[in-house]
Amino acid sequence: MKRRFLVWLLPLIVVWFQRLIGFTSRFRFLTNEQYEELFKNKKPFIYSIWHTNVLYSPYLHRGKNVAVLISESKDGDYINQVVHRFGNTSVRGSSSKGGSKALKAVIQHLKKGLPAAFTPDGPRGPAFILQPGIIAAAQVTQVPIVPFHYECSRQWILERAWDKHRVPKPFTTFAVSYGEPISVPRNLNEEEFEQMRLKVEGAMLENRNRAIKEAERILNGESK
Repeated sequence: MKRRFLVWLLPLIVVWFQRLIGFTSRFRFLTNEQYEELFKNKKPFIYSIWHTNVLYSPYLHRGKNVAVLISESKDGDYINQVVHRFGNTSVRGSSSKGGSKALKAVIQHLKKGLPAAFTPDGPRGPAFILQPGIIAAAQVTQVPIVPFHYECSRQWILERAWDKHRVPKPFTTFAVSYGEPISVPRNLNEEEFEQMRLKVEGAMLENRNRAIKEAERILNGESK
């Protein structure tokens, strides 16, 4: 009973905290024409999000009915509640096994023309190393992958956490960056699959650096 109460209470506190931070914050979106076309035309895509951005990604994409792949860990129980409170949905399980039940559920969501989201280095890392499940999902559905990352001009960085998680401070400015969509060919041999995995991983790291540099410019008072 105590755990059930905490699973209800803690996400509620997190959601109100996020809304408060969001109300006091500014947002600078770094995007691109290809992503804007996908979004405008309501085409399905897969957000690829490093685990360091788990906290505020549901808030930044609230009300979009994004299917978020969430681990079945205890931490995942709390994340699951937050995701739903922001108007998105979830699939519980791991993306590390291409034939997993969870991965198949995400694929079905994408085939309905709705977006999905993966944290391809979660739930336990190593940080910034992309696991293959997201490539398999994009390969089967022929839905593009969109790298996503945010950094803030004022934020706490949880140095003891394996993912160095970002927690925005009040009255901050978010630098929210979307990378160019990446299409994955349907037919790939083992070597080509690994090359594609590295390509997406590299694009995510590049997009992360873009957000970091923009947050630094904001902090230093530089214009866009």
